[in-house]
Amino acid sequence: MTKNRVVSTVALLLIAVTAFALFAGCNNDVLGDLPETTDNYRTMYQIFPIAFADSDGNGKGDIQGIIDKLDYIADMNFDGIWLTPVHESTTYHKYDVVDYKSIDDDFGTLEDYDRLVQACHERGMTIIMDLVINHTSSKSQWFIDACNAHLRNRPDNQYYNYYNFSQTQYGSTWYSVGNGWYYEGQFWSEMPDLNWTEVLENPDGYLAKDLEEVMRYWLVDHDVDGFRLDAVGEFFSGNDTRNIECLKWINDTAKAIKPDCYIVGEGPWGANAYKYHESGIDSFFLFTHGYRTDNSIAMAARGMPGAFGWFADIDRTDASRVGCYEGSIPALFISNHDTARALGILQGNISVDNMKMGYAVMAMCCGTTYVYYGDEVGMSSYDTSRDENKRQPMPWEDEYLCKPVKGSTSAEDTVKYPFGTVEQNLKDKDSLIAFITRANAVRRAFPAIARDYGKILYEDEQNDGLGIIQKGEGEDAVYIVANLSHVYGSTLDLSQFGKFELLATLNVNGAPKLKGSSISMPAMSFAVLRKV
Repeated sequence: MTKNRVVSTVALLLIAVTAFALFAGCNNDVLGDLPETTDNYRTMYQIFPIAFADSDGNGKGDIQGIIDKLDYIADMNFDGIWLTPVHESTTYHKYDVVDYKSIDDDFGTLEDYDRLVQACHERGMTIIMDLVINHTSSKSQWFIDACNAHLRNRPDNQYYNYYNFSQTQYGSTWYSVGNGWYYEGQFWSEMPDLNWTEVLENPDGYLAKDLEEVMRYWLVDHDVDGFRLDAVGEFFSGNDTRNIECLKWINDTAKAIKPDCYIVGEGPWGANAYKYHESGIDSFFLFTHGYRTDNSIAMAARGMPGAFGWFADIDRTDASRVGCYEGSIPALFISNHDTARALGILQGNISVDNMKMGYAVMAMCCGTTYVYYGDEVGMSSYDTSRDENKRQPMPWEDEYLCKPVKGSTSAEDTVKYPFGTVEQNLKDKDSLIAFITRANAVRRAFPAIARDYGKILYEDEQNDGLGIIQKGEGEDAVYIVANLSHVYGSTLDLSQFGKFELLATLNVNGAPKLKGSSISMPAMSFAVLRKV
């Protein structure tokens, strides 16, 4: 461990302790030692590897850098990480996979990756891998062999049916390979689509067996804990029924290999999104509630009219609205590598309080939560017209700082990092890092928060940011009092619901206080209670 690494870890621990004291609000705060998470209701940290931490000074983030900064992530009480693709690829983003059983030289070696997996597990953290099996790179040997098989008229070749080929060019997403043959590439000419009809109709065929072997290789041979599936709505673009069949095959195949692996899908979108849970996939990202300035998390966090209703709407069991079936795990996020940064979505440029409340709202909801690297220090995407601007270097103040991603727009550090560096945030007891550390701690301390949907007990008619939800039943039940108003404090008489003790608070300014049956809720605060 480097000297800088030790200093950063110690600083974060001090900030965490300070934050606990700052936000406790009363002597009844009983967080104590946090329980280790043993299921898939986790707080996940998303890493875009090439922009995260550079351990060897070449300007590119790498796996060793992630290992060296893993304590930073764990100290914020995250208990899992998701890496965007790390396989051999021709691009900086790595979503065009050349070889599924490789680690790209930009990031290190397979041995480095194995050490990262081990380091995560030693800290009680899981690691999920981005699995891109809607398409491959055009440089994949699979595709090269498939093209040669078509050009030489060899339908008996193993790779002949690995991709979608036709002698008719159906549109602008079909590209010539010569000799009258065209192949499909929905995203890009250099990302040819795999032939999922072949997988579904020939589950004992070469392609299905190769994909199964890829999953086995990572789940068993290299002990990853699951996959994030890219582009789950594009196996058969526009055909939900067939997409669900593909996902069911993926889920059944992966769970047969490793029954406790966790799978989360990118998407789907639209009114029929909830139907995708018929596939059995554990989670789908809730685009219904994230990534836009008018989404439920942002509206609740900013104290907009009906703020408590926006919060409660996220945390409910109505499948057609939440996008979840019983037994599935909601996957909540505010931003990721394809969206604007949380700073813009939550209007953190207006007030950091908006961002704090965004992470408080998400922490109080059922499911698994995801935080995009750098959002904990308020990184800005500053120009969302280019994806590269959403994937800028993590603002360390040490030798781990990466160079900007090629193709990004030039901008001053004060624009990209309006809240300053990681180290500056670690020294500030009121920083967003300190708040997220606290929010994750409260979430982990009381398991019912993440594992149960909220039952609304009370909504205030005068302050539409104020209300109470119950999570869990019996001795495991907790009661969350929320005041999402940014203006008004309120006092509630809880006697009609029973007698309570205050377990923990999460607040931007003053802390809630419980005296007898009366609880005072300052603006922008949460209180976690239980019955006595």
